[in-house]
Amino acid sequence: MQAKAVRSGNQPAEAKRRRPRRVRHTATQWATIIAAQRQSALPLVEFCRRRQIALATFRYWRKRLALLPTATQPAQRFLAVPLVAPVAGHIEVDLGTLRVRLEGTAAVRVIDAIVARIGAAAR
Repeated sequence: MQAKAVRSGNQPAEAKRRRPRRVRHTATQWATIIAAQRQSALPLVEFCRRRQIALATFRYWRKRLALLPTATQPAQRFLAVPLVAPVAGHIEVDLGTLRVRLEGTAAVRVIDAIVARIGAAAR
């Protein structure tokens, strides 16, 4: 006994095509895709067509990531401050788990720069 191929509808089996599997991207991957589109010379529609991305999906993620704080970019950990020749004396700042000791004439300027940076970040 031979098994018969069962076809649904009137179309031959070769004519039916499967949809490609959807690819799910993380927020970080979407940030990379959006950055690539900004750097490309392609219009948005063409960029999405070539990458097989739905235009509505691209716009959704672009809007969603624009509303988030820049979590995809690493936070700046240090503030670069130029120093001059040291002199006697020092300034210590105790931040609980961190103690900073600065020596030299630039210590006051360094402290001013740090306080200004912290104040700007708090706003």
